[in-house]
Amino acid sequence: MPIVKGEMVSKAPTKSARQAQGMKTLALFYLILVAASVFLVHSPLYGPAVSYVLFYMVVAVLVTLSVATIMLPQTQFSAGFTGGLCLTYAAMLSLAIFFSGGSSSELYLLLVPLLFCAALHGSRGVGVATLVGTLFFFFLAVLPDLLGGGTDAVSTPVLLFRLGLLLSLGLLALFATSRLSGRGALEHESVPQPEDGGATLLRRAEREIQAHRGVPVAVVLIDPGADVEDVDLLLERVRARVAPPVLLGEESIFGFVVSGGEREVESAARRSLAAASSLGATETRAGAAFYPRDARSAKELLSAAGLALEAAFEIDSPSAIVLSGRAGGQSYRAAR
Repeated sequence: MPIVKGEMVSKAPTKSARQAQGMKTLALFYLILVAASVFLVHSPLYGPAVSYVLFYMVVAVLVTLSVATIMLPQTQFSAGFTGGLCLTYAAMLSLAIFFSGGSSSELYLLLVPLLFCAALHGSRGVGVATLVGTLFFFFLAVLPDLLGGGTDAVSTPVLLFRLGLLLSLGLLALFATSRLSGRGALEHESVPQPEDGGATLLRRAEREIQAHRGVPVAVVLIDPGADVEDVDLLLERVRARVAPPVLLGEESIFGFVVSGGEREVESAARRSLAAASSLGATETRAGAAFYPRDARSAKELLSAAGLALEAAFEIDSPSAIVLSGRAGGQSYRAAR
């Protein structure tokens, strides 16, 4: 069996990469905005009273937060982490508003880009948490002026307008997130969610059998192991160079359907294992079964492929491929 020598890297960004890139762009944007805010509060035209020492302390925290966000790896930007990050931004920006004039501060506009964090991350939960947190912290920033009626305090209708503006933009961002999520689901339909993976793979096998009568059809199951760095990227690479994969269950096991003989199927399995190895996988296994040689139906074909994958774990090798065979027993080859 020939060893795969090269890797054909997919140029399509993964979902996690897009999310991380969006948040890193937002952090860079805030670095620029914070620097501009420092110049603004020192302008002779800026009227509200500013507590410069406390304002600079908040600016230092915002700069540190933005630089740290830019340097974080893309795997860090889960929905929970991103939600916490956005709430931290909302709290610190509200402190900057409070120390630069409170209700009369013009820095409330710094909160506007944060409301589109949900659209950048693609998570409705992140958007709701960000919107609620932004409105809450902004309200706390202007509350002393509302209660005390300071000399620089703006009128209540102006504050209500600003709150309404932030609320409207936040709802717009949530609507955009819903539309983008729906479109993304259609674009990535070829990689189904784990809960319907088995049924989807079964339907694909049935369609392939009907479409290629007289030609062997194989189901290949891949277990890339627990060390793979990015399952989404692995699935995109397999889809680009082998076949559309289907994620099975909550683990990283996936499968796909291909037509052809043992050589073609073995090549497809080998390329999938090579893609997993390039992403840090150390213990990889593949099992494949053929219709009509190993099964009389698509359901039996999936079962035979599962048995072949189990047999692959009995091979004393870091990576192995097992090709099922009803007539002469199971044949196997170590992948490397």
